[in-house]
Amino acid sequence: MYNKVEEAIHFMVKANKGQKRKNENIDKSFHSMIIYTMLREYTTTEDILVSALLHDIIKDTEYGYEEIEERFGTLVADTVAELSEDMSITKWISRKRDYVRRMRNADDVNVINIMLADKLHNLLSNYENYLKNGDKIWKNTGGTKEENCWLYRECYIIASKKNVYKGLLERYKDMIEIYFGGIDE
Repeated sequence: MYNKVEEAIHFMVKANKGQKRKNENIDKSFHSMIIYTMLREYTTTEDILVSALLHDIIKDTEYGYEEIEERFGTLVADTVAELSEDMSITKWISRKRDYVRRMRNADDVNVINIMLADKLHNLLSNYENYLKNGDKIWKNTGGTKEENCWLYRECYIIASKKNVYKGLLERYKDMIEIYFGGIDE
């Protein structure tokens, strides 16, 4: 019998079966495992780590809130739902604005820490491609460079106003400086 984290890994891998990371030819599950690993440096709280593993399930798979709640509890399901972009909003920038608005209103710092790790990994995973191709990478994201700059900076500003993990925030800030030349604070 799996423990809760092991069950979340199993469920996440099964839910993402056949999906690949955008701009990389690797399984989508890798992304969630990296976020889990990043957060594992700062916490051992099981529900936070499980939520990190499952953060994209509602957005990217056939599984919804109810399935997560049944398997992992209301706290995890609520956290995952809060982190999930509203995919019914078809325009990329409108969907991101909605996401940023919801993150600004999030009361749970754990939601913000998972958001920060998620966005950090997105930047890290594109870094090698960025070094080779520069700003051309942004056309594969759905938004322009300016729109991505806005999104990643807004996520930083949101996180900097909460009591997030300082090491994670500093690492994120370093990547913002590489990609976008810093943050006006």
